[in-house]
Amino acid sequence: MRRHLLLPTLLWAVTATALLVTSLAWPDTRRSAATALTEYVRPRAAEAQPAVAPARLEWLGWQFFRVTTPRGKVLLFNPALNDPRATFRNQESPLSLEDIDKADLILTTDGHADDQGMTVEIARKTGASVITTFELAQWMVGRGVDCAKILRSGPGSRWDLDGIKVQVVNSVHGSGAPALPNVPAAVYGGPALGFIVTLENGVRLYHAGSTALTMDLQMYGRLYRPQIALLPIASGMMPDEAALAAELLRADNPDLVAVFPQHHASFMPPDRRGRAFVDAVNARPALRGRVRAYDPRPGQEFLLTPSGVRVR
Repeated sequence: MRRHLLLPTLLWAVTATALLVTSLAWPDTRRSAATALTEYVRPRAAEAQPAVAPARLEWLGWQFFRVTTPRGKVLLFNPALNDPRATFRNQESPLSLEDIDKADLILTTDGHADDQGMTVEIARKTGASVITTFELAQWMVGRGVDCAKILRSGPGSRWDLDGIKVQVVNSVHGSGAPALPNVPAAVYGGPALGFIVTLENGVRLYHAGSTALTMDLQMYGRLYRPQIALLPIASGMMPDEAALAAELLRADNPDLVAVFPQHHASFMPPDRRGRAFVDAVNARPALRGRVRAYDPRPGQEFLLTPSGVRVR
């Protein structure tokens, strides 16, 4: 007999013998002894795990996504609104400034009017905190945002905000902001940013801003392991490039399960719309059957858990 089986076998023999002797000497204990032996050898059922509460994701046109976390916090990414007062009017968004009643955190990738959207107006209205660049932060303070509410950042910054973790990364893009009153020239908005956000339920979500294709994406996948990525498809990258970006994000990161297009609209040419992105993702063998690409309607909602995404 192999040595590694000898000790368990001896223990079993001793235990069984002791139970047999006990049951012969005291018959009334026979049933309880058998029950004890059965309980001893029966595999224990796995303890039920509590269900993970989902977060809610909404695409609200262009680059604007709203995330409502399991604890009810509201995060806004690049909140361009369908509002006549906006420098850039997000025509397909179902929301104007009047529709924004709550925001806890605004994540603004750069100073371009279509990217920062109405960050300033929303922050003034709701008192939300803002994560953006050092340079754009100063510009926002000049527009009336509370200085204490801005978390000045650059690529590599990291924040932990009451259970929500934000990793700031690079975005290969520009960041000029419109001129301030009485300032004739546009303002340099600092380096463009992307954000990898970990929610309270463990979901890791990457908003890539307007980045161009870069090998940095593979490094972000390896280091930060996003499960869901929001990728530009009509500025910075086209749909075929964004599909390759998804492949880079997944190369060392099997956790990536879903990708969404952003920075696009239905009035753009067909080769720069969400359907073209879905087709490009499905055409890549490394992603097919592993990563699902979505083409949401403005205002459509999705539920996010660490195990995946489902339409609400």
